[in-house]
Amino acid sequence: MLIDTHTHIYLNKKFSEQEIISNLWSDSIDKIISIWIDLKTSQKSIDLAIANPKIIYATIWIHPTDIKQYKGNLDETIISLEKMYLENKDFVKGIWECWFDFHWIDKDNFQEEKELQEAFFSAQIELALKYDLPIIVHSRNSKEDTLRVLKKLNAKKFILHCYSEDLDFAYRAIYFSSECKISFSWIVTYKSAPTIQNTAANIPLDRILVETDCPFLPPQDVRWSENIPNNTKYNLKKVFDLRQANWKKETWEEFEKQVYENSMKIFDI
Repeated sequence: MLIDTHTHIYLNKKFSEQEIISNLWSDSIDKIISIWIDLKTSQKSIDLAIANPKIIYATIWIHPTDIKQYKGNLDETIISLEKMYLENKDFVKGIWECWFDFHWIDKDNFQEEKELQEAFFSAQIELALKYDLPIIVHSRNSKEDTLRVLKKLNAKKFILHCYSEDLDFAYRAIYFSSECKISFSWIVTYKSAPTIQNTAANIPLDRILVETDCPFLPPQDVRWSENIPNNTKYNLKKVFDLRQANWKKETWEEFEKQVYENSMKIFDI
């Protein structure tokens, strides 16, 4: 059994949401975590989870590249997110997609936009801490600031999504938090990702999650197709093969079971 811990199936164009959901079992996909990006789409995520109980689980949050629309309304925005959670506790399993993204930031207005990202980042962490929800971390070109804020607020229940850093940073995050999970997207299958592959091969098994980030980042084997949750099998197998090549003594059954249990535990399913 598999759980795709990070999907954006509302953005898929080749298949409808319901077509994707109906086909999950063909590849033993037990559940998916539905990730949206702002107040409006967070509610859509909840509606999808309500319509597909125990298969779809929602997250609520505001992506760092989408916070400009809420500039000057931080308190009201957090209140709206909190209300959304309290009205849908059985269906909301995390706060996402938050943290820093310095890739798309306006370089001519870097400091102001960084401060805005940090303000929303911190406020959403505090909301997650209040209700013991996991934080799904989006960190792009910003690993030091990401870890700094996590430590500052002592936020330890977090997932480093679509991991793209090196083994040293992974160990620093793991050392800081016994609850930290590291999620590998299809990037781990790419030939251009030896640093990420080294991380997957070496970190403790009880820290590993897998995700598609669909419809983005299709795995190497189907690189030019639209990504779907069923492709989770490819990067799960890739991570297993990397660990076998690095002399890890895990059977496939042990590995698959532990990654599934890691997902269930962090999302409290």
